[in-house]
Amino acid sequence: MQRTIRFILMLIPAFIVTYGFASIFHTQSVLARLARLDVTIPLTERLATIMFDLAGLLPTYGLAILIMLTLALGSAGILGRHLPHRGALYSLMCAVAGATGMLVMLLAMHPLMDVTLIAGARGVGGKLLQCSAGFLGGLTFAISHQLLPRRFKSKR
Repeated sequence: MQRTIRFILMLIPAFIVTYGFASIFHTQSVLARLARLDVTIPLTERLATIMFDLAGLLPTYGLAILIMLTLALGSAGILGRHLPHRGALYSLMCAVAGATGMLVMLLAMHPLMDVTLIAGARGVGGKLLQCSAGFLGGLTFAISHQLLPRRFKSKR
C-alpha cells in the first residue's frame, strides 16, 4: 500500500510537468504553422490559446498521458529496484521511459484512430517536442523519488 501511495505522489508532479509541456508545445507548434502563413498572433492571443488548450486537451490527451506515464514510469520503477545505486542511472532511465512512452503513445494513436489527434505532433519536430515533454516528466518522477521519504509513518 505504501508503495502505491508513494508511486501516486511521484506520478502527480510527473503528470503535471509532462502534460503542461506537451500541451504548451502542441499549442506553440500549431501557432508557429499559422505564423508561417503570415497570420499575426499577438502575445495575448498566444497566452489565451495556451490556457484554452491546457483546459481543453485535459480530458482526452491528459488522460492518455496519465495512462502512458503510469505504464512507462511504473515499469521503470520496477526495473529500477534492481539497480545497485538509484542515482543518475535511475533518473536517466525514468526520463527515457517518459520520452519513449510519449513516442509509443503518439505512434499508436494514428493507426487506432486513423488521425493524428495532436496537431502539434504531426511532424518530426512536433514529435520530438512531445517526447521531450515526456523526458521532463520522467525526470520529475525520478527527482520526486529522491525527495519523498522512503516510508510513510502512520499516525496510529
